[in-house]
Amino acid sequence: MGFSVVSNSNCVSQRQRRWERIPRSFFDWNFGRGKADDRPLPNYHPVDHLPFPPSLVSKTFLKGTLSLSLTHTRTLVSHAHSILCRELKCCYKATIGGFSATSFHNCCDFKGPCVIIGYTNKSFKFGAFNPEGYRSTDDYYDTFDPFLFYWEEDNENKEPIILPKVGGSGAALFDYARGGPQFGADGLLIGPPLAPVMGGFAGPDTNSGIGDLRQAKSRLGLSYAKRPDGKESLFGDENRATLEEVQVFCSPQIASLY
Repeated sequence: MGFSVVSNSNCVSQRQRRWERIPRSFFDWNFGRGKADDRPLPNYHPVDHLPFPPSLVSKTFLKGTLSLSLTHTRTLVSHAHSILCRELKCCYKATIGGFSATSFHNCCDFKGPCVIIGYTNKSFKFGAFNPEGYRSTDDYYDTFDPFLFYWEEDNENKEPIILPKVGGSGAALFDYARGGPQFGADGLLIGPPLAPVMGGFAGPDTNSGIGDLRQAKSRLGLSYAKRPDGKESLFGDENRATLEEVQVFCSPQIASLY
């Protein structure tokens, strides 16, 4: 795959998103501050179609039809088996925004629940659902709701195989500011931090040890279910994989609430 990597300037910075959450007064107390303070709009990348079936999120916070676009409606009506979901847009493409964990968080923080799709250099397609979203908290979340999934080789047109959370709800998700998506301590790590994360102000310099989302690893069985074929890695026979693309899909409607 011949992807090119360019700057992540199109992504909204975390600082800008924090500014977005400042309440505005109905009486326009901000009058006279000028257009320089006008908040930028999030950038969403155009895609021809969702790279996963809408039924994948039919039991999550992304289900529903409130913000379904006309284009999606026409597409889904033509597939009677499809279950309607909210309008989802691609808020992050690693080949455009950059593969660093910083780029990932600049584009994905404060977007709400999201679906992550990855493609390896061996044409293997996989993904994960995060019901909590990202906020660079350097913390973890206990929940039964996230799951991993993958497509069998040469069967991408079929429903993906879902691997649910197992072993209790503990430490289902990790949200490291210097790392990419992490599900469980070992279930799926995409671009894990390159230095230990100690949390708070006691940790190492946050500008060092930034994870690279080209690198991924997986071990199943402890935090997420093994594959039906018994393999203990999401990637099959290998515990590690090199990624050529990572995409994240979120609901603009939900993201606007942050």
